[in-house]
Formats: sequence, structure tokens, C-alpha cells
Amino acid sequence: MDQHQALDDLKAIRQIMDRARRTSGGGGGWFMVLWGVILLIGFSGSQFLPDVYVGGMWAVLNVSGMAISVWLGIRMGRRSGISSPIWRSILLWWLSLGTFDVLLVWLFRLGDRDIALLAILTVALGYVLFGLFSHWIISAVGALMALLAVGAMLLIPDYFSLVIGVLIGGLLIGSGLWLVREEG
Repeated sequence: MDQHQALDDLKAIRQIMDRARRTSGGGGGWFMVLWGVILLIGFSGSQFLPDVYVGGMWAVLNVSGMAISVWLGIRMGRRSGISSPIWRSILLWWLSLGTFDVLLVWLFRLGDRDIALLAILTVALGYVLFGLFSHWIISAVGALMALLAVGAMLLIPDYFSLVIGVLIGGLLIGSGLWLVREEG
């Protein structure tokens, strides 16, 4: 590979990253705030509510979160005035990760706490990889999410849900608000 081709490749990568940032119009931060609130409510509820209510609570939170995410995606696309298929790719990105989680849960018959850790680590991986193409802070948030989740599971498993809700939910809310301010 010669120097000109390498520079062209780097330029193409930069254009993809810039397009992802422009198309989101700062919207990525609002998704992080939304899901941070959902994690805060869901995992805190999982820590304190009787088990009989936890499944229903998560179902409502997840369906609401997905519906609001779709609404946010449509709204951000209209507001930015940039027509781009990137939202479709982002949606498929997260659906693919979720599908792999479902398969892993089914194949390995994971328990509730293991499912929660798997979901958080999958989202953390998604953030790390997605941040490579959009904004460095998203990758950093993903790495910190993974570190906090594994630390909570190993060091204080009895309070895993509460730690996840407060720390990771708070991390997503705080970093999401920072991104909104920076990119908005």
C-alpha cells in the first residue's frame, strides 16, 4: 500500500466518522440519557422490588425505551435535515447484539444475574465499538461500563443491581448530557 492510498483510506474513515456525528446531530447523547434513566429505574427496582414484579417492570421499561428510541431517531433525522441511512444501520447494530444475547442466554441457560451482566457487557462492547466511529467518549463510557459491571459482580454481588443502576445509569445520564452539550 502506497502513501497516497493510505491517506485516501484515512480520509474515507474520517468522512464516515464525521457523517455519523453530523447525522446524529447530538442525538446520541439523548439516547444515552434515556437508557441511563431506564437502567437507573430498572436495576434499582430489581434490587428492592419483590421478584414477582421485576419481569413486568423490565418489560415495560424495555418496550418504552425502544419506542422512545425509535421516536428520537426519527425526530433527530428530521431535525438535522440530513437524509441518511445511518439510523437503519445503528438499529440493526443493536438488534444484532441483542439477538446474540438471546441466543447465548438460551444456549447456556443463564440465571438472572448472569443475564444482566451479559446484557451490560454486550452494551458496553457496542458502545466501545460504536464510539470508534462516532465519538471517543462513547468508547470510554463503554469501557467504564464493563469495568463497573464486572467489579460489582465480583466485589459486591449482593448489591449488583443497585450498583449497576446507580453507577452505570448515572454514567450514561452524565455522559449523555455532556455529549448533548458538546455536539448540540
